[in-house]
Formats: sequence, C-alpha cells, structure tokens
Amino acid sequence: MMQNGVDLERVDALVEAIRKDAVKGKRTLSCITSWNGGAHSTTIVRSFAIPADEPVVLGGTDRGASPMELMLTGLSACTAITIAYSAAQDGIEVDSIEIDVAGDLDLGGFLNIGDARPGLAEIRLTVRVDADAPREKVEELVHHAYRRSPVAASLEARVPIRVCLARDDTEAP
Repeated sequence: MMQNGVDLERVDALVEAIRKDAVKGKRTLSCITSWNGGAHSTTIVRSFAIPADEPVVLGGTDRGASPMELMLTGLSACTAITIAYSAAQDGIEVDSIEIDVAGDLDLGGFLNIGDARPGLAEIRLTVRVDADAPREKVEELVHHAYRRSPVAASLEARVPIRVCLARDDTEAP
C-alpha cells in the first residue's frame, strides 16, 4: 500500500524484521570524497555524485553547495521525509511539505580569527505542511517527525567524530 509515495508494506516489513532482530536495523553509511582543487570536491554516495564548493567570496568557484549548505539540506530533507513517513503511518494524506532552513554562521571560526567557534550557532526550520488533517494534528505530526529525524538527532547529540589518517601501504612499518 502506498501513502504519500511511501511503500508502507516495505516499511512495515522492515519494522517487523527489526522488532524480531535489532541487528537488521543497523547500517553503516559511507561515502567517498575526492578533492578537485581549491574548495571544490565531489562526494560519491551509492551511485550519486554530489559536488561541494564554497562561494566565490570565500575563495571557491561556486560549483556546488557549500558543506554547511549540504548539512542544512540533509537536515531539511530528512525532516521532510520523516514527516511524510509519519503521516503515511498515521493515514494522513499530505499534498505538500516545504521547509525553509536557515543557520547562523560566524566565518571567523572557519578562518581562524579570534575566538569564534566554527559551525552554526543556531538552525531554524520553518515547516509548511498541506495535509488532510486539522492544524493541531499537523503540529503533532511535525514535532513527532522531527524527533524521529536521524539527522536532527545526530546534530543535537553532537555525535563523536573520530578522524584517522590512512596509512599508505607503501610506507615501511
């Protein structure tokens, strides 16, 4: 059964499989990023090539969204997806979801100026949902969906990041 473009039979089958064996819900997500010179890079995720670059004012060539813009894109896309899935599971037909996302960045942190912290100080999402449900139900749906968002949870929890330098196999031990 499809609801809001979500194949609920597949989702329900996965939910049931994970309930029986939690290991079936574990995934390792990965990608490979190659630097193309300057601020431009290309990341391969599954079969998708995603360019990244900085705007010209930051010394880039503007051949892709900046990494921070890609992070905001990930957050808003994940939020839209979780709204659509939550609505489908609740039997709510959604006509449209639109999310404005904005974040406040002090470039001083990236440019190593003063004590500015690199990263966003705050992220704001403005969500518009056109659905066949009363406003209170849509508000509940949006908040529930946001709490289910893996991207939002990862950002809020400040997930630890481990950086390792790969060893060149031609180096002597």
